[in-house]
Amino acid sequence: MSECAANKLEFLGPTATQIEAFGLKHHARKLAELQEVPLLPGTGVLSGVEEALSEAEDIGYPVILKSTAGGGGIGMQLCWDSEELTKAYDSVAQMSANNFANADLFLEKFVKNARHIEVQVFGDGEGNTITLGERDCSAQRRNQKVIEETPAPNLPDRVRRSLGEVASRLLQSVSYRSAGTVEFILDADTQCFYFLEVNTRLQVEHGVTEEVYGVDLVEWMVRLADGTLPQLATLADVLRPTGHAIQARIYAEDPFKEFRPCAGLLSQVAFPPAGEPSEAPLIGSKLRVDHWIESGLEVSPYYDPMIAKLCTWAPTREKAIEQMREALDGFEVEGIGHNLPFLSAVMDHPRFIKGDITTAFIEEEYPEGFVGVDLAEEELIRIAA
Repeated sequence: MSECAANKLEFLGPTATQIEAFGLKHHARKLAELQEVPLLPGTGVLSGVEEALSEAEDIGYPVILKSTAGGGGIGMQLCWDSEELTKAYDSVAQMSANNFANADLFLEKFVKNARHIEVQVFGDGEGNTITLGERDCSAQRRNQKVIEETPAPNLPDRVRRSLGEVASRLLQSVSYRSAGTVEFILDADTQCFYFLEVNTRLQVEHGVTEEVYGVDLVEWMVRLADGTLPQLATLADVLRPTGHAIQARIYAEDPFKEFRPCAGLLSQVAFPPAGEPSEAPLIGSKLRVDHWIESGLEVSPYYDPMIAKLCTWAPTREKAIEQMREALDGFEVEGIGHNLPFLSAVMDHPRFIKGDITTAFIEEEYPEGFVGVDLAEEELIRIAA
């Protein structure tokens, strides 16, 4: 950031102090504790496996061993007993060191029936913040988000309000600047939520928030930096969330081969027409495709496998799901393996349709991996015709 200032450039994100404060998860836990944000039982940085075993006995198994510098689902290991914790400690520390140049680990209590709920916050750097609802990111595989939506389905209003109030209070305490996300674990059995982390950046899933609130968060970041963003109180007065948005991450991975990452030449790419599904367009619906791919490009094996994001908006969740089904059917990727068939199956799954999703949903419903779906007789006849 000092280099930006030296070259008369405005950095659009949070301050360096804020990024550092929330960058290490055990530091973030301390800040959250000071603001009386609910926390799961956990530890500070561990000195070694012996301390980890002692602390785990006090917390009670199962526990999650986490890298304090981790992100993207990397540097986490669920441990059901002392044997698993002992075996995992060195490997998680090494993974953390390799990926984040930081081998520090800590423990946190594991919630079995957990939902991953996060709150979008925007701050002006002067102690004022605005919240733009919550996102449900519970549909995950190996701690990596697959599908996100807003508003979170089947969430009691009192919990929804409390999540926003707590997230706002935490970021106000550091006079947060720019876009940020406060992430929580929600116990689906008790409806109690607990602080997870703060992401001091724009999230991959920010698009669902933009579609429901009718805003452009990147524009807000730019206008805040150049001093033309209206007062947050003024923006809050006109914000009116409308409808429901769902995002599906398109990954270059083969769901029929245990989601093995895929690389290679994209021989053919065709997108569903934005806002115009191939058949029977839904009134009042909207389709958004964020991507970097096109026919003839090479997908590298050296980076995250996400190649596109598909987002649908409609007046209701049911219509947004229907729109997503049509959009996935109209998305064509040839040349490499991809997860489009799996995403289509999730959209048709009874639990997803009901909004009965926890972070264990994919593991529970696809324990042997994805092997395809059985088509109804009328669908087979239609394909044959």
